[in-house]
Amino acid sequence: MYVISIGPERVASCTTLAGVLASLHAKSGWRPGTRPQDVQVRHIARGTIPVVALPQGKLGLRPAGTMRTVFQQIVDEVDQYLVRVDGKILRPHEMSRAAWEAVATAGSLGCFAEWVVDLGQAESGPLFATRDLFEEAGPFDPHAFMQAEFRRRFGYGTNGPEYAPGAGCNARHEVHVAYALLRGERVRECVLKAYRDDPEICRHDLHWLRLLLDVPGLRGALPPAQLRALCNLIRHEHLATTPEHIFRMLTVIRRLRADCSAVAVDDALYEAGLLPARTVPMPKLPEGEAAAPVTALASRLHELVTEKRYRESVASAESRRKALSISQREFERELTVAEHEKRGYGYSWPNKLALAVMQRDVALLLDVLDTPADRNAQSKKAVRDVLGISLLNCNASTRRRRIFDMCGFSEEEQRVWEDQSGEARAVAQREHAVAEATRNAEAARWRIESGRVMNGREYVDMCIAEGFSEIVQQQRGSAHAYYIRDAHRSVARPLRAKDGTLAYARARLQAAPVAVAA
Repeated sequence: MYVISIGPERVASCTTLAGVLASLHAKSGWRPGTRPQDVQVRHIARGTIPVVALPQGKLGLRPAGTMRTVFQQIVDEVDQYLVRVDGKILRPHEMSRAAWEAVATAGSLGCFAEWVVDLGQAESGPLFATRDLFEEAGPFDPHAFMQAEFRRRFGYGTNGPEYAPGAGCNARHEVHVAYALLRGERVRECVLKAYRDDPEICRHDLHWLRLLLDVPGLRGALPPAQLRALCNLIRHEHLATTPEHIFRMLTVIRRLRADCSAVAVDDALYEAGLLPARTVPMPKLPEGEAAAPVTALASRLHELVTEKRYRESVASAESRRKALSISQREFERELTVAEHEKRGYGYSWPNKLALAVMQRDVALLLDVLDTPADRNAQSKKAVRDVLGISLLNCNASTRRRRIFDMCGFSEEEQRVWEDQSGEARAVAQREHAVAEATRNAEAARWRIESGRVMNGREYVDMCIAEGFSEIVQQQRGSAHAYYIRDAHRSVARPLRAKDGTLAYARARLQAAPVAVAA
């Protein structure tokens, strides 16, 4: 028996050294900032066990003996007091949570031996100086030792046994309890009560466990997959868990195949009237200018767009329903959503395009209609159906000419518009380049000869104000060096491409009436 004293007010007892470690490492075991000298661990027969501080704020123990004897003692205690009762090896769900955590902590020592031994003295010093006369000599591998002892004694490794037939291993006690209840196996009431009272359980996973804790009639009532599906439905749909309602649901599901999917469980309960249909909120109908079309073109475009979106949504739902990847309830919900989206789609975009045609907004029409055939196809179809202008089955130049013709532009007027548009686009690109160069230069820091620190924009502006007006480039091996030069004084100052000062200087000089050297 071990006694743990944490300060003057808290005393606890454990039957195993692994249980002491589990208690010290638990979130509720001791307050953060507790010093090793505030904790005392004592065995009723062997006396006090030193407590030491470990990295990451953990506490460790230093029992007497070599690494091999300490590990042997820990495994012997776990075997004798926790796992083996009256010759029977208990499974995790047959133990209390504290007992299993002590077992799991013992298994973790294979990877965290520093919890109980000083690894700096593992090869020499007092550990081997006090070796038992009958102890094996040679190197000791904590991980291999713990794995071998767990498998020899308990039939599973240090990560715990399988939590379900054919499933993986797991060291979490709640996982073993959950799947034991799923199979209908007995779990002690004290274990169940501890989990019922713990608000953190089922918060992040194993959401169906909470229902099995609260409703005993569900435990083992169905094959595991069906029971998980039923628990999830009860939780999501807030179904009644009275004995009568549970009985009716179980009766319906037991008619299904044991390996049926969650979709089949949902469909069966829905068909029996035990599940409600999935509701969809009513859509908000368009208001104001978006509530009605301004022209026949807007009306036709609205019709084409809504029909296309509706067909795509219905086809997707039908495909997934045919593959049984969604339930009948979800299928009906998606059909309702598609219908609501069709009714709730306003005339904002159709009216914008129709007004662009009326106002001969060539820029917008080119942006929308002068595109490949698979882009904005519904807008092009609406133009064809209402205005009789085909923009789908033609080459790019013909399509562009038809758009201008639709707006009443002759070929000469089209050429003038495109020239002006190109010039405006070039100006906009230059302004954008200047703005970006300015922003990058302002983020740079320069220290000049006087020791003054300024940003890159201020540095370039100062150079230009002082008469520096040419940008020159010098080759330095495979790299290039850039300078801004005052040709009259034969003085140059450096620029950098990476920090934006080179681009900003070029933009400033291009806008100024000065000469620029390449």
